[in-house]
Amino acid sequence: MTDLLVSRDPGPNEAVRLRVVTGPLPFGARLVVKTEGGDVIGSIMSYGMPNPNDTHSETFPVQSRNVVNRRLRLQLLVEAPGAMTRRATPDEILKLEVIIVPRRS
Repeated sequence: MTDLLVSRDPGPNEAVRLRVVTGPLPFGARLVVKTEGGDVIGSIMSYGMPNPNDTHSETFPVQSRNVVNRRLRLQLLVEAPGAMTRRATPDEILKLEVIIVPRRS
């Protein structure tokens, strides 16, 4: 589990988002971001041959029920063809950032 702190409680017209920046992932691999309860927040897919300079960035919505006491608990898993699902390594996760954004109407 990875614990992230939310800087403050979102207001009534705000939403929580998770920004994930990855380093190189194995060929054909997918990084899956799940909540502590197993709900999938999102995933990032690797295409082509891995390059040591590859980075991918995605921002995912987070349901407010997944933030408890200003804490977001996550599982960061790598699924690759022909391999067991495993936890992501520090080289594969370059940045995790919880942000609060205006809610869109």
